[in-house]
Amino acid sequence: MPKKKEENQEEVTKNVTPNDLGWTDYVLEMLSEDEKIKDNPTTDGLRRIFEIVMDCVIVDSTSQVCQTPDPNNGQRATVVHSLTYVLKNAPADSVFNTITVNGAADVYWGNCDKIFRNHPVAVAETRAEGRALRRALKLRKVVAAEELANEVEDIDGNNVSKISTNQINFIDVLCKRLDINIFKLLEKLDMQCDNVYNIKHEQAVSLIRELNTYQQNTDSIPTQITGYTEWK
Repeated sequence: MPKKKEENQEEVTKNVTPNDLGWTDYVLEMLSEDEKIKDNPTTDGLRRIFEIVMDCVIVDSTSQVCQTPDPNNGQRATVVHSLTYVLKNAPADSVFNTITVNGAADVYWGNCDKIFRNHPVAVAETRAEGRALRRALKLRKVVAAEELANEVEDIDGNNVSKISTNQINFIDVLCKRLDINIFKLLEKLDMQCDNVYNIKHEQAVSLIRELNTYQQNTDSIPTQITGYTEWK
């Protein structure tokens, strides 16, 4: 009798669909413990179970490097991963038979673990693939393990109390791109400083965070801080 109950539970589990609330838990339960890091699935693990979960065949899984590290972009690498798969249970002539999903990631010294900081393209590629797999699997509120950075450190090895060369370059690139006056921005953020090279590391982090916000929504840039001028 207990055996029959287990079989019934297994049958119910198999009938879980991406539209069900239990879908994400169902997918994650298919991963082994070594395919998780602090309960976050690894990209390798998601790749292993993908065809099983989606009942499909992957026909293409490629990455495109859109941006390589350069002093002018703050040593940032950007990669887009495209995942194309064919559903087994869809009619061969169906327009929904073949599906393509993309995932993008950008990596630089400020969002990458220090042990991988010298390999931003490789990290960006793994993160991009992880995001494509998560999107295709329709996972909710889940982040791949490789997307998290636990030990971020200044790649120059400078004292953490002082702004680094990479921070300076990155701030200048964003200010130039967004037409922002660095000194007006410092004043807006109540960072009293007549020399950017003298601001503290944590202030630089706040400055970059503010610039990233403006980059995501350029309409939010206050007119009083516009007007880029050379300052380096």
